[in-house]
Amino acid sequence: LMVRYSTSMVLAVFAASVVTSSAFAPVIAPFGVAGRNVNSLSGRSGLSAAPAGSRNALARASVPALRMGGEAAQKISAEAGEESLQNCRYWSCLPSMSTMYTDLPETFHLIKGKVAIMPVTVSGVPTGDAVEFVEGDYGVVPAGAYRWDVQRPSTKMTNCREGLQMTTKGWQEESPFKALQGKGTLSTKGRTSQDDLEYLKGLVAEKGVPPQSSWENAIQYKLDRDIYCANLSFVVTDKGILVQDRVSGENLEVLTAEGWKPYNDQETYTETEASQRWTKDGNFDTSPFFLNE
Repeated sequence: LMVRYSTSMVLAVFAASVVTSSAFAPVIAPFGVAGRNVNSLSGRSGLSAAPAGSRNALARASVPALRMGGEAAQKISAEAGEESLQNCRYWSCLPSMSTMYTDLPETFHLIKGKVAIMPVTVSGVPTGDAVEFVEGDYGVVPAGAYRWDVQRPSTKMTNCREGLQMTTKGWQEESPFKALQGKGTLSTKGRTSQDDLEYLKGLVAEKGVPPQSSWENAIQYKLDRDIYCANLSFVVTDKGILVQDRVSGENLEVLTAEGWKPYNDQETYTETEASQRWTKDGNFDTSPFFLNE
């Protein structure tokens, strides 16, 4: 009895499973007009299972295609650039090369440095010519893939919101505090004494040559505190200010009351007593503790 009872139970369960599963079993329909084999799922009205090839095509269609860079980057006027750069941040990058992909156009102002931007495919194959941007230029990079060739340490003000991507490509966001210091800031990483000398020459051209009576104050309270002169040191002599490489001590040029002059190793430059105190103690004035000596 136990054997017959168990066997009947197994047969009953098997029959029930066959009836239940048949309601959802795919019914192979004949080839349609288009010659495609369509598996209709009975029990699910309105749904049909397409062949593997069709499913792959549908999957590809559901993923948005990445656009390659088509149009070249463009230079624009300062007026047009400023309209798009209200309340934007500063980003700096050392010399490098990387491909950036953005869904929206980017407007930027190159505060410092030099970059070349080329449209490319997503895999990095060039599709157009590179456009160079230098300090002061405003530009627009269309949406898509573009190769950024950062040729000198550069800082840009940009409306790009791809902060994570820029960070992974070597760009570093500058602190808001530095950005409040006037025309912005730039990264000092990678700068050389020649970079700082060019900056100093631009500063002198803008502000004018300091008179000889103010050389010491200019060095102590301005130049030595300027982060963009960090690679320079200054020696006051009877013939002008010797501008030196702070690390190597190499004499670069001489700033006189008349302007810039090349350093002449055939001449004798006598350092002033106050400058010697500055070199030793960081102060041109005599310390009050040694006034009686």
